[in-house]
Amino acid sequence: MIVAVCIDDNMGMLFFGKRQSRDKKVVEDFIRSSAGGKAYIRNFSKKLFDGKDVIIDDNCLNIAGEKDWCFIENQDINSYASRISKIVIYKWNRDYPYDFTFKMPEGFTLEKSSEFTGNSHEKITREEYVK
Repeated sequence: MIVAVCIDDNMGMLFFGKRQSRDKKVVEDFIRSSAGGKAYIRNFSKKLFDGKDVIIDDNCLNIAGEKDWCFIENQDINSYASRISKIVIYKWNRDYPYDFTFKMPEGFTLEKSSEFTGNSHEKITREEYVK
């Protein structure tokens, strides 16, 4: 499976249980990228994907297939590392307050990096890590 996450410059993901930021262009990129499989999100991300063709399932990291994508905002993915073939990181390129951070599983290396203009951020960096 492929997992996508959003982080700030300090690997922060959440602050007091709330996402640090949101961006429509990240959602669009995730949907476009997941076209070869199913697009899963957790209930936490439901608002971001309103009206989008996604499967909402808090158990997505257990049920996603090889070509399926999971958008994760509020969960540590390390215990699922053996099932993950690629990690896509969207970086906000800013410092936000945080109390929950992303921890990269071992064995992944940067394959590709690109930038795009977001809806709420002038620059979003998209990095792809593979085993």
